[in-house]
Amino acid sequence: MTTQNLLRPVVPWSKVAVFLAFTFGAIWAAGGAVWLGGGDVHEDAATPLIMIAMFTPTLGVLATTLLTKELRRPRDLLRQTGILPSRSLPQAVGYTAIGLLLPPLLALAALGVSSASGGFVFHDPLPLESLADMLGSQLLIFPLGMVLTFGEEFGWSYLLPKLLPLGLWRGLLISGIVWGVFHAPFTLQGYHFPGMPGGLAVLAFTIASVLLGTLLGWLRLAAGSIWPAVVAHSAANLIASALPAVLGRPVGTGDAAFHISLSGWPGWIVMAAAVAVLAVTGQFKKLNGAEPGSMAR
Repeated sequence: MTTQNLLRPVVPWSKVAVFLAFTFGAIWAAGGAVWLGGGDVHEDAATPLIMIAMFTPTLGVLATTLLTKELRRPRDLLRQTGILPSRSLPQAVGYTAIGLLLPPLLALAALGVSSASGGFVFHDPLPLESLADMLGSQLLIFPLGMVLTFGEEFGWSYLLPKLLPLGLWRGLLISGIVWGVFHAPFTLQGYHFPGMPGGLAVLAFTIASVLLGTLLGWLRLAAGSIWPAVVAHSAANLIASALPAVLGRPVGTGDAAFHISLSGWPGWIVMAAAVAVLAVTGQFKKLNGAEPGSMAR
């Protein structure tokens, strides 16, 4: 059975609506707790709430599957969400390796774009020892990072297959928008772009989420497994985000994150280029042959 046959049913909008209601309700509760407490999203006191907030999509899955009785078939749910891979182990391992390397490489390319535009200056010589220290320390906490990103990716891995009856590109676009807007309770408080007005910050981060989400969605569907996306998400959070501070310094007084990070405009360029390369080389077309387990409703 091909993906085309599986996409004939309509989107289960009732399940999507319940999932989004629980997920967004919980993330706004967490963000509201920080705001009402007079806290600062950049202070240590907010960290536990931000970590808890990363599990709100998992809460959305559990609540939805409980209400819709999907939870009565746990093995089916684990396979549909990619926790149990639907394709071969070597394929899953290979895509997981890509997931580990892709965000740091894209972040390096984004720094190159920023440097070419005059927004970033690389240290000369490059501090290779500091870079190695950073990589070592981030890899030590990588398992914890995967636990946190799993909290989000389990939700998106539940949502994306349900949107695929709309078509692959529409499904990826909508899930990416959901991912970006999902962060709004904290983005509005300056979490991602502290020097930018809240509404513009949400828009900017949503653009980045659509692009990175497309790449993570490709990993998820191509591997028939959630784990490459979990690893890539963690690599983006822990390694890609740490590279600018190690390799150089921003130029100017504007919002540095918007001008040098993977979430900023240089990141948009390199991620869009990566999506274009995958599209031109037919990698997205190959998803039409993905096994039913990764696409099931």
